[in-house]
Amino acid sequence: MLVEELDLSDEIRQALAEQGFVELHPPQAEAIPIALTGRNVVAAIPTASGKSLIGYCTALKRLVEEGKRVLYIVPLKALAAEKKDDFDRFSYLGFKVGLSTGDLDSDDRRLSDCDVLVATSEKADSLMRHGSAWIDSVGLVIVDEVHMLHDPGRGPTLEVALTKMMRRNKGMQIIALSATISNAMDLAQWLDAELVRSDWRPIELKEGVYQQGTITFRDGSTHDVPKMKEEVWALVADMVRDGGQCLVFVNSRRSTEALAVRYSKDMAGLAKMELTDEELEILEGSSESTAVGRKLASCVKCGIAFHNAGLEYKQRQFIEKEFRSGRIKCIVATPTLAAGINLPARRVIVRDTTRFEAGAGNAPIAVMEVKQMCGRAGRPGYDPYGEAILMAKSDADAEHLMEDYLECDSENIMSKLGNEKTLRTHILGLIATEDVSSVDDIIEFLRETFYGCQSSLYGIEGAVENVVEFLTEEQMIADEDGILSPLTFGKRVSDLYIDPESAVILRDAVTLIKDTTDDLMLLHAVASTPDVLGLYPKKADMECLNNLFDKYEGQFLMDVPDDMDYEFEYFLSSLKVACMALEWIEEKEEDAITTEMGIGPGDIRSRVDNMEWLTYAMIEIATIFRPEVVKRIRPMLTRLKYGVRNELLELVSLKGIGRAKARTLYDRGLKTKEDIARTDAGTIASLPRFGAALAKSLKEQTGSWNAASMYEAPPEPEPVDVEEVKVKRKVEPQDKRPKQASLFDF
Repeated sequence: MLVEELDLSDEIRQALAEQGFVELHPPQAEAIPIALTGRNVVAAIPTASGKSLIGYCTALKRLVEEGKRVLYIVPLKALAAEKKDDFDRFSYLGFKVGLSTGDLDSDDRRLSDCDVLVATSEKADSLMRHGSAWIDSVGLVIVDEVHMLHDPGRGPTLEVALTKMMRRNKGMQIIALSATISNAMDLAQWLDAELVRSDWRPIELKEGVYQQGTITFRDGSTHDVPKMKEEVWALVADMVRDGGQCLVFVNSRRSTEALAVRYSKDMAGLAKMELTDEELEILEGSSESTAVGRKLASCVKCGIAFHNAGLEYKQRQFIEKEFRSGRIKCIVATPTLAAGINLPARRVIVRDTTRFEAGAGNAPIAVMEVKQMCGRAGRPGYDPYGEAILMAKSDADAEHLMEDYLECDSENIMSKLGNEKTLRTHILGLIATEDVSSVDDIIEFLRETFYGCQSSLYGIEGAVENVVEFLTEEQMIADEDGILSPLTFGKRVSDLYIDPESAVILRDAVTLIKDTTDDLMLLHAVASTPDVLGLYPKKADMECLNNLFDKYEGQFLMDVPDDMDYEFEYFLSSLKVACMALEWIEEKEEDAITTEMGIGPGDIRSRVDNMEWLTYAMIEIATIFRPEVVKRIRPMLTRLKYGVRNELLELVSLKGIGRAKARTLYDRGLKTKEDIARTDAGTIASLPRFGAALAKSLKEQTGSWNAASMYEAPPEPEPVDVEEVKVKRKVEPQDKRPKQASLFDF
């Protein structure tokens, strides 16, 4: 079927043709005509089969021909930026594209003139909690990767958000895009949608198992790979020499780094690449160079990279971009890379089909997850075929991989909404937005969710009543003769989009804060909330953490569990996070933190980001209960964001200045904006890692830009007296500094 045959205006068909969309793939030809009629559609088709075009065509019709607004929901922020770029290519047709994935405590009024909004499910739900008029005017919702309903973290939020929208706007159209799943009909029934199911792919996907030098494919054919000592490298080198690219999936971050480093020397002979200074800065670390960053840069120079959650966002973004461009030939990654990011390769190698899980040891990876990895094989328009290879250790293992993964259907996706912890957050949200006003209303709402469609709701009434009792006791809601209504505390907690249990911990901590409360105690209270992921205390950490516990006994801003209680381990994991955050705001080098803690730079950033948000929540809660302590908490926000001491707060408010550059300015005597305004641009430009462009920006921001100053010969910088700087910064020798400054001082 041709695009010109679709029920679209001439200008839309022309715009699609200009972007290369002329002939439709079979699943597109089946789904798009149904969607253009306004009916709901669930499209369950393989990765790389063109699911997105089903949504784009329908969106263009609603936007251009009917003047309706469109919401495009994605599971990941990285995917959101990709989808916005896709819509921007068509925006000349007369609509404005918005992107909203950030601040969850906002109704985003700036989006009022947007016609299409790309957002995460959390942001979409947050907009409804804030009473956004924009979200209530949506005529079409496109849900990308809807099988994420199965995810315990993000799934319930997506499920509740969709249910809310369907209840509020009966005429709204939904297009749900999914990988091939076994119970797609369940989804279609829930969404009252037409199901389009297909196994068609634009290029052939060959799936097989590798063992002892031979790949055996599902169709019985084989391919011999030149034998090498390293079997994974043999598979990679075989494909790269043939002009293809590889994705290698392993089950741990450590393995991604180890393999990439191990193969980098050999890969350099096949795909060496040059990096600019700007590219090196991104890879080595945006704020400061780290050992992991330097290791990554070294690998990328050789044409290979590792990719895991321990990397910073900019590092991951660079790797993905350069892999698409073909400069990087191989990425060694954890399975999270397969979740939604458009990053195909000719050969996908799945080394591990088990992963370590706390309490379960090595557990099998779900078939659905392995299928997602395999689905990344083959780039339409670039590769003549795609290969997905699972690696076997024995004959029995090879048989297991073939039968239980490659020839097996994915698991059914199941709702993860039906537990009290998850319900706690969403029931408060429903009461706060007045979507429900009684226990019966809540039960009725749950009947309309995917969870309600999949189950009889047996026992759910007891769970709902427990949640309502908790929210009432904590004074988040009022219960007057069975009529539920939000109280000030509950409404604010709902708007802040945090777990009510987190809010209780923060409220109780606020009541105990004094002007003399130690920074570590503030950080520990924030780190103890369910919204901040702990850092598992290793055996080597225990003595240090126990010493800290003894040192601060009686000063913690929360109840301390018994040291024989299993909860004490969680307490210590939060204390380890607090120690990490303290070292961050005390300007300890990232390298030292990652080495001491056994974590990656991305681990620092992810937890610090969460703690920054929870600190903001603590300030908002303090405003309700104890406004006088806000001044004690507020500086912590900026310190967490930038990783600086109090003395650098003014400098990091300048665009382009992070912790390292702020410290450079301060130590050279440029301690305030006024100091920068009085200093000529040439002197600033001569500072390490500054340059003319940043110097100009800083002078402009301080209202003191003079182009002539760039051409004056800057005076020689005065030699820095290290001991004098230490005195000015009040930095004591390492052995006399506060013991909590480093977890490993003990």
